[in-house]
Amino acid sequence: MKNVLHVFFNDHTSLQIVGVVKKTKDTLLKVKELQEGDTSLFLEIEHQQLNTILELTNVYPYVLLYFDVKDGIILFKGAAFNLNSLDKPFAISTQYKKILLLHYPISFRLEEVSSLVLES
Repeated sequence: MKNVLHVFFNDHTSLQIVGVVKKTKDTLLKVKELQEGDTSLFLEIEHQQLNTILELTNVYPYVLLYFDVKDGIILFKGAAFNLNSLDKPFAISTQYKKILLLHYPISFRLEEVSSLVLES
């Protein structure tokens, strides 16, 4: 099911993104299996372990936006890129529990992102 996500920027403007929201308790995620074409993917990781491994083989070109929840607000914390088009295994480990995967290139500057809101 597709959801509407609003990415907010430091200047209080926002960008509406249609994406798929997936909740999981897994600590190893094969992202290619969770994707639905080139649709944006928002991962809500619900396990209590410190790290999650994201297996990103053949998931390119994508930018991963990391978010953390503070006082009920989903705040932007950082980003990573997967621009590797080689057919070689590639994975990253993260402590973040809210991750938005967007097809790259994106239409905004990452340093301007402030928060995210999911429409229900």
